[in-house]
Amino acid sequence: MEGTTVTVQDLMRYIIWREGCAHPFRISRSLVLANWRALDALGKIMASFGVDGFEAGFAVPEIEEIRTRMREGREPCVRMNEERKCLQYVCSEPVAMPREYSDILDHVLEETRGMDDVSLNRLVIRDPRYRELLTRGGFR
Repeated sequence: MEGTTVTVQDLMRYIIWREGCAHPFRISRSLVLANWRALDALGKIMASFGVDGFEAGFAVPEIEEIRTRMREGREPCVRMNEERKCLQYVCSEPVAMPREYSDILDHVLEETRGMDDVSLNRLVIRDPRYRELLTRGGFR
């Protein structure tokens, strides 16, 4: 699977699988951080996706797309945990991911695990690359 192209949905599934249950807010921040780490380490992003927002925060539209597919039954391994308000991975098989990407994602998830939402958001929006990301509308 090394060098395989992945989609933002693949990255989201991996994050949800690794975390057990992940809130869309945290997924969006992890996606941005992981793409920046991939640019630094590999010279390329992992996957293209949009970023809609302003100086103090943002959203990744593709997260809503995965939620729509989930509601339509086209995302059988992901469901909404209504009690915890997070997306939950419910299949037994692990999510396959190229090693170069899973290493980066695992590192980002471990680094941010103890952060509250405000600190996690600040980590992204205070990065010097954030303003350019907003201007471009994401990783394209």
